[in-house]
Amino acid sequence: MSYLEPELQELARSVRRQAWRRFAERDAELDRTQRFSPETWSDVRDLGLIGLSFPEEEGGGGAPVLAFIVALEQVAYTSAVAALYPGTTIQVARALLDHGQPAMREKWAKRLIAGDVVASWAFTEPQTGSDPKQLATRARRDGDGWVLDGAKAFISYSGVAEIALVFAVDESGASCAFLVETEQPGWQPEHAVEVLAYGAAEARPVRLDGVRVPAEGLVGALGDGFSVMLAGEALGKLRIAALNVGVTQRALDEATRYALQRTHRGTAIGDKFPTIRALLADMSASVLAARAALYDTARRLDEGAELAGAIAALRLVTARAATETTSAALQVCGAYGLSKEMAVERLYRQAKFYEVAQGSLELQRVIAGKAVLAGYTEDRFERWKDS
Repeated sequence: MSYLEPELQELARSVRRQAWRRFAERDAELDRTQRFSPETWSDVRDLGLIGLSFPEEEGGGGAPVLAFIVALEQVAYTSAVAALYPGTTIQVARALLDHGQPAMREKWAKRLIAGDVVASWAFTEPQTGSDPKQLATRARRDGDGWVLDGAKAFISYSGVAEIALVFAVDESGASCAFLVETEQPGWQPEHAVEVLAYGAAEARPVRLDGVRVPAEGLVGALGDGFSVMLAGEALGKLRIAALNVGVTQRALDEATRYALQRTHRGTAIGDKFPTIRALLADMSASVLAARAALYDTARRLDEGAELAGAIAALRLVTARAATETTSAALQVCGAYGLSKEMAVERLYRQAKFYEVAQGSLELQRVIAGKAVLAGYTEDRFERWKDS
């Protein structure tokens, strides 16, 4: 991390020490039980991770997005599940600050930023994961407020969240976002879905049966649901990229330790077999490339750049690095790597998870490819020569 400013290097060291002490021994249990951990949430909050990149006047740390991403990577190295915990709460807080009406911002924003409240992001439905035109949840006018009916799928923290940002369409078919207080009658989380990894987020199906939302619960204007969703998803993809880099570095370190400790006829396999060294070399290259892309994208986001295509491409880079590196770590560790006694098996599942979730890699290719085509101009080569 020598290419980070000294203060960010110190932040990384500090978070790494605290995260290892708080999360390392709990990570395997979270993976096994697939249950939300209030203790982990409390520790994430006490680290100051949730509010780190929010403005100081809103109760945040006032740090750039890059600082948050650096800190999140360190947590993910220790426990990718713990690093996942702040995600939806941050997205909802950001949506309220950017698009929420004053009454709801006043009531919820600072509590979210402080980590005093858990929030859910309720977009995905049984028939759609990414396309707002397929939303089936309906919002109908009722006096000054709204009534929501429909079903959501894979909604993380929906059983413990106090509020949720729910995406629906109104009578005209316009996509909208609504802040739902989950104590309202009709908010009905069902049993958590057991999943390949990250089960401690307790993703659940949710039924909305006549859920009432006051007029001030509309986030953004009518028809703004898609833009609210895109803004939140962009930051969400950046966070997932940071998780992937943390997992990738951990896999490399686990494989390296094994290669030095495992012997063949008295010699460490890393010293004896060129094939092991080649695997470690490829893993190291993947870590370097993924981290460089992550930090560069975070810096550009801090500068205000439009990054939909770049963030989609980043997801591709970091997801591939994670799956290829954890797969290589399994090869280094042999049959022992397949054992749940070692972290490598868990890391492999975590890497695969985000090839599918939070926007599949196929979808990221579509977004990144469109951005490449849209960014081309006829004077491309002339501008390149003159730059």
